[in-house]
Amino acid sequence: MQMAERRRELETLNRLFTESVNGKGQVVLVTGPGASGKSELVSAFQEQAADQGALVLRAAGSRAERVLPLGVMGQLFRSAVLPHGMAERVEHLLRPEPMGFTADEPDPVTLGQRHAHVAHGLCALLLDFARERSVVLSVDDVHHADGPSLQALLYIQRRLTSSRAMMVLSEWQQPRPAYPLFHAELTRQPNCGRIRLAPLSPAGVEDLLRQHMGGEDARRLCPVYHAVSGGNLVLLHGLIEDHHNNTAPDSGAGAADLVTGESFRQAVLSCLHRWEPRLLEVAQAVALLGPSASTFAVARLLKVKAASVEPVMAALNMTGLLDDVRFRHPAVRDAVLGDVAPEGRAVMHLRAARLMYQEGENPADIADHLITAGGGVDEDWMAEMLRDAAKHALAMGAVERAIGCLDLAAQACGDERRRAVITALLARVQWGVNPSAVARLIQPLTTAFEQGHLESADVMALGRYLLWHGRGVEAAKTLDWFQGAQHEADTCTEAELNLTRHWLRLCHPRLPAADGTPFCMANGPAQQGAVPGPRDRLAQGRGGTTVGRYRGVRTEATLTDVMNNGRSDDAIGRAEQVLQSCRLSETVLESVLGALLVFIHADRLDKAVQWCVTLGDEAKVRGLHAWSAVLADMRARIALRQGDLSAAERYARQALTDMSPQSWGVVVGSPMAHLLQATTAMGRLTEAEELTRRVVPENMTQTWFWPRYLYARGHYYLASNRLHAALGDFQTCGSLVREWELDLPGLLPWRSASAKVYLRLGRPDTARKLVVEQLGRPGAGNPRVRGMSLRVLAATSDVKKRAPMLKEAVERLQESGDRLELALALADLSDAHHKLGEFARAQLMARRAKQIAKSCNAEALCQRLLPSEGPEGVGGDKASSPEAEVFAILSDAERRVAALAALGHTNREIGGRLFITVSTVEQHLTRVYRKLNVNRRTDLPTELPLLMADCAS
Repeated sequence: MQMAERRRELETLNRLFTESVNGKGQVVLVTGPGASGKSELVSAFQEQAADQGALVLRAAGSRAERVLPLGVMGQLFRSAVLPHGMAERVEHLLRPEPMGFTADEPDPVTLGQRHAHVAHGLCALLLDFARERSVVLSVDDVHHADGPSLQALLYIQRRLTSSRAMMVLSEWQQPRPAYPLFHAELTRQPNCGRIRLAPLSPAGVEDLLRQHMGGEDARRLCPVYHAVSGGNLVLLHGLIEDHHNNTAPDSGAGAADLVTGESFRQAVLSCLHRWEPRLLEVAQAVALLGPSASTFAVARLLKVKAASVEPVMAALNMTGLLDDVRFRHPAVRDAVLGDVAPEGRAVMHLRAARLMYQEGENPADIADHLITAGGGVDEDWMAEMLRDAAKHALAMGAVERAIGCLDLAAQACGDERRRAVITALLARVQWGVNPSAVARLIQPLTTAFEQGHLESADVMALGRYLLWHGRGVEAAKTLDWFQGAQHEADTCTEAELNLTRHWLRLCHPRLPAADGTPFCMANGPAQQGAVPGPRDRLAQGRGGTTVGRYRGVRTEATLTDVMNNGRSDDAIGRAEQVLQSCRLSETVLESVLGALLVFIHADRLDKAVQWCVTLGDEAKVRGLHAWSAVLADMRARIALRQGDLSAAERYARQALTDMSPQSWGVVVGSPMAHLLQATTAMGRLTEAEELTRRVVPENMTQTWFWPRYLYARGHYYLASNRLHAALGDFQTCGSLVREWELDLPGLLPWRSASAKVYLRLGRPDTARKLVVEQLGRPGAGNPRVRGMSLRVLAATSDVKKRAPMLKEAVERLQESGDRLELALALADLSDAHHKLGEFARAQLMARRAKQIAKSCNAEALCQRLLPSEGPEGVGGDKASSPEAEVFAILSDAERRVAALAALGHTNREIGGRLFITVSTVEQHLTRVYRKLNVNRRTDLPTELPLLMADCAS
């Protein structure tokens, strides 16, 4: 007892002990709330009294021993070594055999007489001994003592006045004493004094902390320790022990240093279990109710009267566990909740949820109880409450919580139609996190669909789930439900139907349509130069305009236009409009993908990247892993279009990490194709070969993702010089897209890929025929498609005709922003100049090609270029080259713009990198051309990006 706040009380006890030694017997009642230090104070006094020669008799009350008559008296007189004769008399008085009766049930009057006889005898022994030596009788937790012992203590108290004996009793302070008559009789005697203890003040807490840690730490931690413990000594010691057990470095951040661990948890439980059971029950009720706790709510939860709860709440406040009706720290609540018996926890949580529902509390708080209880009870209000809580969780971005609420709501709902609605919502939410988890919901959704319990939008969603998991025939049958005229009035349904059917056509072209014909042929004869759309009448008229989240159907129609006719400001504007109104938790995935593909096929890759980043950030915040994966896959596709191989590989791997291959379903062919194509182009053929050995879903062969995968694998075979295997994959691609009427070079330029194989096989005429055919297909005017086609066509032509074709290919590829294809075209142009004897131009083009190839991480192409390059090449002394002197006439801004232009970046990309407008880029390039006396960016000297490497990176 080194704390100043307790030293004063100890001095008071010592003063009263001195009076008792002088023959003025004293009785002291030490009171205070639980864990305020009563036992420690009494124990310290006992040690000092014993040191002064007093005989100290000790006892402690206990709830478990209340039923033992005279149990406390037995503890007192057996707690010390007494003279032999005195010890025998004590044992004789306290012997268990009843006196004066033989009946099985003792007579109360006889028992009372025996207890009075014992009290008289023990008091006489005590007073006799006190004539020779001072005596201290100490009873801790006297409120737990048995009735006969309390009567004996009162008997002894009344006879201590002129003796050298002192009685020290400690009790837990309560608004209503457990034994009010004993309390009143004890305190009305003139020789009874009282010492009231309170929880430690902030100064007392700091004093205690200084005994266990440095002075600076004690000063810094005192406020938070006092706030959490309320001055409760037991809790404080638990906090101190956890603080010492903590191995984390000291941050010096005050509240951040508070450590609540196992010691603190045990301290909380120790406080509650050592006191009356009603305190534990009330504490558990407060913990269960959480923010909704009140005296009235606790009483209703425990099914008792509020009047009986009020004093218990007051006692918990006095002990420092509660601050009004709230626990002082979440760890206290966690400890109390963790102590609730498992068999009763679910019942209590259900009761709390029902009570809070009746009181109109927050659905989110009610849902906490229902989720913790784990269901088991079907009541109509529960399903609706959980559904409301799920919607609130979605609005807050807590997707996993929303899934838990909806899952339980579906179990609790007894009405089949309402359960179908909840299950459909659960599937939509689960879909954004983990599509494979939706597989378990397909059967109940299919059953609900067959029973007519699903709304139109949910039927659409069911069709998409089936598609994703490769169950295309079932999906087609599901969508055929919309053929009935009664559904045509719903504009949103028409729009989503068009969207889903268009995606069905693109991803599952082999599926049968409503009339049994193959879906790819169900639209009638294809118009010359265009991709046919869905055949049903919902695709016409109002189906072309949509509202709300279903604007994606216009995006899909726009995508077809872009692939057929090239970029369009109107198409880009529509795609932008779709994405601006998009909310990931509500938007159809195909709508977003369609809008992004518009940007890609319109060569607005900057827009596509911008929206992928924006939507990807939202998906991460909301925990929508499926969206994150799909958007990462789209980033891989964009990176391949830009020729950024390392980025393509990174995003493809991210897509396969954010969502497992099982969750991808048949769509796994997309990230697999992107990863395979990137690793092949980087020359990492061993890794690419491992990718080709991975098992893909068998039903993927019936989808669009199969030719896309074959196209990537064909390039791996070509790079590995397995020419016939490569040709087989490219020809299979061509056969499938022709059969499916999806033969657009903007989607899959399989002809130019096949032509490369034929060139290696020594059949240039066949290669030329394929490329010419590709140039005549819809969408072949796209700069990237035309540039790629012209590059291969030049290889089939006479040497003298190659350079003009390749120059145009370079210009078109420069415009498209595909730096890898640009590097390949420049390499071919270098080779053409070399064969024409134009060695200076050849070297210049080769250097530019190698620099761009390096920026793309195309190592195989880099090794092919300039194999005999000497000191004057790329690695030579740039500062001494003639071009370096010419570059001195350029300003810093002009050098930066020219360096990026020489590396193949478009004007828009240059503006984005340097944070300037496209108009400013054009102005800088005009001045660069004039100063360097060149006409176009392809004529820019290759040394410029080498000197400005920092800018180019």
